[in-house]
Amino acid sequence: MTPNTDDRIASVIRALNEVILPHLPPEASLALEQGQLAIGHLQILRAQLDHVPAFEAEELADAKAIGTELAGGVTGGKATAGAIATLHAAVIASLPAGDAPAARKQRQAIHDAIEALVRAVAVDGDAAGKSALHGIILTMELARSQKDRKWFAPFGFDTI
Repeated sequence: MTPNTDDRIASVIRALNEVILPHLPPEASLALEQGQLAIGHLQILRAQLDHVPAFEAEELADAKAIGTELAGGVTGGKATAGAIATLHAAVIASLPAGDAPAARKQRQAIHDAIEALVRAVAVDGDAAGKSALHGIILTMELARSQKDRKWFAPFGFDTI
């Protein structure tokens, strides 16, 4: 029988807690600290496992929303226009249904295109484009950070 993902994560946590960390010398403080950090991350992953697909879908939807707003609201010269075209292409890319790796890749492509747009606006964005860029990013990322805070709230983290 193949163990399920939750059992596999629990097994790694147990191995770290019961076998690996107890055998590290006390002077290996960094290794001990990193081992505890790894355990903490595994415990969080375990607790969030069933909700990850919905969270990642929400992250992609938010990336598409900010990309769409930026592509439609930012203006400038040749560099800015090129970056807007790249961002628009990243936003409208089609994905096979239920393809989580492709969705993560698209989200990253949108984020990379947004970063390129910010750099392009610094080169030749007009005043209205710069203002729109700042306003859109601040407004939409505030909403995203609130969602991220909620996602990690049960673990005592605050992402702001």
